Amino acid sequence: MATNSTTAEGRLADLGMQGGLTVIQRVAVCFAAGVIGGLAVVLFSHVLFALGLGEALGVKEPVSLKSPEVYRPLFWAGLWGIPFGLLIKPFWTRLYLFGFLYFLAPVLALFTIFLPMSGAGYFGLQLGGPKFAVYLLLVNLPYGIITALAARAIMGKKP
Repeated sequence: MATNSTTAEGRLADLGMQGGLTVIQRVAVCFAAGVIGGLAVVLFSHVLFALGLGEALGVKEPVSLKSPEVYRPLFWAGLWGIPFGLLIKPFWTRLYLFGFLYFLAPVLALFTIFLPMSGAGYFGLQLGGPKFAVYLLLVNLPYGIITALAARAIMGKKP
């Protein structure tokens, strides 16, 4: 029979975590999970273009996969993983629903802060009209659920 300090739960209890992660550990894990979610968005933009939806919605090209352009969306996705990590514990029992809905937070910031700051207007309406706003919603859709899946895979059973 294994002693308390040789089992995984025993090692966590020895570290004072009693089967869960600290806040900073959850944030770190979710930063990484957010980067994975961001990669899903970048790759999904290429899928949308392969299906002809990107051009039909008025976008000229998918997100670049070349360095250094690809790092910016991945880094921002990681940053959006931080509040996800701060909120993950209370939503753990409904993690996938929370993840699915969480993509709305960065999209709302994009629509109301970042696009207007860049001169595209609210919802990007001055850049590409309503079709562009639909594209942004669609392309960002995988972010939250992939972030939740990655966080769950890294964290295991308890946040």
